[in-house]
Amino acid sequence: MSLLLYINGQLIDLDAGQYIAQTKQVNDLNSLDDRQASYTNKFKLPKTANNIRAMDQMTLSGNLSNVPYQKNTCSLFNDVGECFVYNGWAVITDGGDYYEAVVYDGIINLFKEVEKDTLASIGLDELTHEKTPETVAQSWTQDLPYRYILADYNGKRIYSRGALSFPDRINIDYMVPSINVAWLWGKIFSHYGFTYSGSVFESDEFKNLWLTYPKGLENSGEVIFQSVPDKWHWLKRYKAEWKTYSVSFYDAEINELGGDQPEDNVRYLTAPEAGNYRLTVKGKLAVSTKVNLVVCKNANDYGTFLNPEYIPIPDFFTLKENINSQEEFTVSKNFRLEENDSICLVFRNPSDKFFFWYTPSLNVTLTKLTIGEMNFSNALADFSIKDFIKEIVYRFGLTLFKDKYTNNYEFLSLTEQLKTPAVVDWSNKFAKKLNESYIYGSYAQQNWFRYKYNTEGAFHNDHYITVNNQNLAESKDSINSKIYSPEQQLSLLDAPTNIYKLWEKEVVEEPENDEPPVTYKALDKRFYLMRANLRAGTVRAVSSALASTALASRYYRESFTKLSFSDIINTYYTPLQSILEKALIVNAELYLTDSDISNFDFKKLYYIDALSSYFMVNKINNYIPGRLTKCELVRVNYTPIQREYNVVPTIRLNTINIHNVVQLAPLNYVINYETNFTPVSNLVYQYSPDGVNWKTAQVQQSPRQPDTVITPVPATHFRVRYEATRTLSNTFILD
Repeated sequence: MSLLLYINGQLIDLDAGQYIAQTKQVNDLNSLDDRQASYTNKFKLPKTANNIRAMDQMTLSGNLSNVPYQKNTCSLFNDVGECFVYNGWAVITDGGDYYEAVVYDGIINLFKEVEKDTLASIGLDELTHEKTPETVAQSWTQDLPYRYILADYNGKRIYSRGALSFPDRINIDYMVPSINVAWLWGKIFSHYGFTYSGSVFESDEFKNLWLTYPKGLENSGEVIFQSVPDKWHWLKRYKAEWKTYSVSFYDAEINELGGDQPEDNVRYLTAPEAGNYRLTVKGKLAVSTKVNLVVCKNANDYGTFLNPEYIPIPDFFTLKENINSQEEFTVSKNFRLEENDSICLVFRNPSDKFFFWYTPSLNVTLTKLTIGEMNFSNALADFSIKDFIKEIVYRFGLTLFKDKYTNNYEFLSLTEQLKTPAVVDWSNKFAKKLNESYIYGSYAQQNWFRYKYNTEGAFHNDHYITVNNQNLAESKDSINSKIYSPEQQLSLLDAPTNIYKLWEKEVVEEPENDEPPVTYKALDKRFYLMRANLRAGTVRAVSSALASTALASRYYRESFTKLSFSDIINTYYTPLQSILEKALIVNAELYLTDSDISNFDFKKLYYIDALSSYFMVNKINNYIPGRLTKCELVRVNYTPIQREYNVVPTIRLNTINIHNVVQLAPLNYVINYETNFTPVSNLVYQYSPDGVNWKTAQVQQSPRQPDTVITPVPATHFRVRYEATRTLSNTFILD
């Protein structure tokens, strides 16, 4: 049969009688940390005018062809429409008198699309937010793609019990958000136009899996202006009464934020840079009536002393209302200023005039706030999408199967592959066993799955798959995760918790006055995985740095359940351990047809009676039509499910169906056929040179081998006859 090859939608010329050897594979069990694509051997394309045109003049002098640098979409059919490759990937090179090509198929499209991209490439700007008590509380009460999960991140203590009936307090300054893995997985596939399916994606273990923000980022504040009451100056103006008094002047203990100013001037505090600020005022007034404390913004042009009631002062916000005489008060508010914005303080009573008996006793503090901006696009820029996909694949013991005609990828666990598979009987396709081996791939006696650790030599969440074969190397690292393990020890918050280190504590020996005894250094590039368990009950999210709080009716705390590699191996790799326990790998030759290759399904198990076993087909090597095909078969300990059936009388017509005929020698053939009955006597093999005149061939029989048909002259037509019921097969014509 001839082949039809399309590259970038154009039919390509092939040499007469040309074949293309194909290797089919999907998940080489020789390696735990890799998944493979199918491919062809390198083959030649003649440099015909049609092919040169299809290659955009590639190899001609002065050509600007992009074919050798790009993804070339490729499909391969036989001349009766059997599809071997649909929208695969062709790599074209120059072979001198010919072009040379290799075609890849299967999961190649997925990994080629993402191989140079990181998680930042898929657009995560929608997750960017400032870490405030309000945003943290929203992550607990709303269905968001990120969540602040209560855990010990090795920063300052973040959990404290509420006294009496007050809610517990969670300090958010040393917390980080985590992104939902299921949401991120779906975002990746939709970004590249792929879809996915598999029962694992409906499991709680997948849905409740969270990837931490990889670096510590705390809220903080720097005092940039502070005055004290004993350095106040107040221009009394005798006992004049107005509805508005501006604060005229006060000396700075920390910073001037405006330089020297005459005593009768309003004191303006000027922002040195754009950002978030907090104004705190403490004091006590001796005043003739209740007053409001108002903050004005950019009022510099309204005079040096803002007091007459007819001046329209530009209010920014009211800091405190109805302040009584001799009342001690403390008030604070956060707000944003742009560079060179200024603020000033004004006492006001919109209804009555008033005056001060004495100079107000005020302490004014302006703090520049640093609010942690959580930018997932920047934070995940070092995590490649390929590595992320591989993390999920081997954590759940998954194999990828691409649908031939769509961009859907089906993910099956080893349990689904090896314990509950569809089964096909390939007994009549078996030709002979070449050899068998008992040491499988690159395994060792202990095959370790390893996390990354903050402490050198730690391995408390690592584990290994055991292979009881003393001929193997003692140990090897099979999986090296990009994810960090939590620390071995626990700490106590609302309950014992794991420590996911994103800050490093540094103890200061003999600290100076006002120097903290412990400092916290933020760490970077530390990804952790955890689960989020709901805790009901009112809590208060608190930011000490921002001096703000928010109430929430629930929160989430960390769990590392089923995330140690011991749990992962015991949950998802037990079927593989049973294969490796007494590994048997058979290299055999099979009678395969174009239809077998075109419709082959790696998800199924294949039974071969001559070998008395069920097998996974690990690899089909170099299939060429009309020739025996070498296959690598991995024995599986599988017991078919026994079902009860009601016996109903049926009438069945015997049929014999020839799939193909393989010519072993000029006059020796093997007829590959199947029947829907068990013959009680030998079958008759017939041949014909023209399809009209039929003769019976000689048969050479060998134990556990297909019958060899011997003809005295070359034959092109074959059929099989069962004399007992006079059943005749179809006629197979050998090209």
